[in-house]
Amino acid sequence: MKLAKVFGIVLGISIFLLLNNLDNRYYQASIPALDSNWSKLIFKVDAQEAQSQLQTKFITVDNDGDIQHFLTVAHTPMDALIENGYSVSNMNKVVTTSPINSLSDKAIIVLKTYRVISEDVTLSIPYERLVQGETLCQALSKKVVKQQGVLGAMTQTIKKTYAGGDLVATDITNQEILKKPINEIIILEGPDDTPNMIPNVDVNRPCEDYWYQYVDNDVSATDEEKQWLKFTMKWESGCNAGSNKDYYKGLFQWDPCIWYVQYPDDNIFDGVAQIRNTLDKLHKGGRPQYMWPAVYKRYVAQYGELSWLK
Repeated sequence: MKLAKVFGIVLGISIFLLLNNLDNRYYQASIPALDSNWSKLIFKVDAQEAQSQLQTKFITVDNDGDIQHFLTVAHTPMDALIENGYSVSNMNKVVTTSPINSLSDKAIIVLKTYRVISEDVTLSIPYERLVQGETLCQALSKKVVKQQGVLGAMTQTIKKTYAGGDLVATDITNQEILKKPINEIIILEGPDDTPNMIPNVDVNRPCEDYWYQYVDNDVSATDEEKQWLKFTMKWESGCNAGSNKDYYKGLFQWDPCIWYVQYPDDNIFDGVAQIRNTLDKLHKGGRPQYMWPAVYKRYVAQYGELSWLK
């Protein structure tokens, strides 16, 4: 009996050791090492990525000029802002040196807050200055105010958008005219003669048919003076007493301001008056080489210097 009992004990211990050894080998064969590849396969997580997300980052936040520094384990810049108590909405603009979906160490995050302010302002509306009347010489004209100009007025609602302390946009959202402006009207009073005030002023036939005959038959002058008069009016205006295309006017193309200072009662388009006053100018010492320089050079080339200028 004792031998059988001992045998039973030895058998039991042997069976226990055998089963225990099989259990260890089963588990060692069934559970592989949890390296990064296995963790990504089983848990869908990259071990290196998970480790980087758990690292503490140093960030700088510039909130409209208020600069603060933080240590954070946030995954993204937006998470880092919210984690540290910043309000982020559609009235904010976020600019960062970090990728937007992965917060990097030493990232700088700039948070600008948009503010919208509406202002009602009253503005003046300028009036126009209307000039009526014609003048041949502005310098000799007098300006008479027929109607005083009056400023108008309007209100505008202006929306101003600020990013931080910077004005980034201005829009007019409403405008109302309170009072229309009244234009100023100025009447010019001065030399305003016209060619149609002179009978037969439109005579523009060949010089020999009209003005040459007038100079030869009706003007009291020397032959040399008559020669110069006919030559000059031919090359200045083509013997057209009504010449009015440019600034200079009439047979001898007088400057209107000089004409009306010296001969205020004579119409500059009156050919007879132009011949008379041009001859008068010569007799009083007028220098044709200065008043009609181009034509005078042509005259000298053809006839020589005027005798009274030698």
